Amino acid sequence: MTLQERMREMFTRMVEAKDASVVDAYYDPDFLLTTNGLTQDLAAFRAGHERVYPTAITYRVEYDEESWVESGDRLAARVWITTQRPGEEAHRIEVVLVAEYRAGRILRLHELTWPDWSQLSAFETY
Repeated sequence: MTLQERMREMFTRMVEAKDASVVDAYYDPDFLLTTNGLTQDLAAFRAGHERVYPTAITYRVEYDEESWVESGDRLAARVWITTQRPGEEAHRIEVVLVAEYRAGRILRLHELTWPDWSQLSAFETY
């Protein structure tokens, strides 16, 4: 399986399905996420998803098919993640990401998002 296929599978099985139980299948134990200048380890990442996924929020992921770049254990891409809570306007978030993998799981993930997802009310408890 290519890294692109693995990333797409993660977005489907974890993000769109809102299933935090599969975090360990896709993220290395030494995982670090840097997003819009904020960094969190695997424990903080998991806890945030475990708080948000049980809510009524929904996720839809779209891919910029021309943006995928894969080299060795690294992958870069641009995606859009649309989030929505019942009775609220949907938010389409553009994400530019660079991932480093180890043994098929994401070890490092660097993201820039627009708008900054952490500023949206849907994630105030993240």
